[in-house]
Amino acid sequence: MQWTAYEIFSVISGLILIGVTFAPGLSLKNRAYALLGGAFFTGYGFYVANQTSGTFEFPVYIFVIPAVAVLYLLYKLFGGAGGSSAG
Repeated sequence: MQWTAYEIFSVISGLILIGVTFAPGLSLKNRAYALLGGAFFTGYGFYVANQTSGTFEFPVYIFVIPAVAVLYLLYKLFGGAGGSSAG
């Protein structure tokens, strides 16, 4: 296996998304998306690390997806569903 920063970041992102599935207050749908996304990124990181041809390039835009997913889940977790009324 050839581990570079790209593969390591993909695996770490996947593990973070899998960890988010245990956060309290998330709906079943959000938990499922976090788990599926986490499994994808973890598996994809290992898949790319196993490439031996040397011609595979890791797409840089893939690093945006876990960050957006975690931010979205945190938004939903900490009151993004409605807002508070200051009355």
